[in-house]
Amino acid sequence: MPTIFEDAFLRPELFHWFGVVEAELEAWLTALPLRVHPGLVSFWRRTGGGDCFESETLLGPLASDEGDNVVKMREAYWNKGLPRDLLLFHTGLCLSVSSVDMRRHRNRLLVLNPESFEVEQWFHTFNAWYENTLRSEYSERYGLAP
Repeated sequence: MPTIFEDAFLRPELFHWFGVVEAELEAWLTALPLRVHPGLVSFWRRTGGGDCFESETLLGPLASDEGDNVVKMREAYWNKGLPRDLLLFHTGLCLSVSSVDMRRHRNRLLVLNPESFEVEQWFHTFNAWYENTLRSEYSERYGLAP
């Protein structure tokens, strides 16, 4: 199954990365009091987060716009009742979080119900998350190879 990077290579007009400076990202990760899924960290190292398709935002740790920034959106969703051991990284089609509590969700990427924050799906890898959420919704619409 193609990855988000392969899809972005084939259809660059659908993916707009925020960009990242490696030293700044490393400092941010070190200062963050939470663990982050390694697949998400790898994605951020390459892109800094970004927007894709027509309505999807992959929040970035260093994004300047509040609606694109992991920390700002995390705080906004904590105020709505999102558990504090979940790090929101995606908004749009669904809410996606990195579980940072090794006991509860064992460092997985989760898709949550936007109203109740109940877990609807979980994934071990960033590629599995992308394939079963965004790609499954948008691949046919945008002519991405099956």
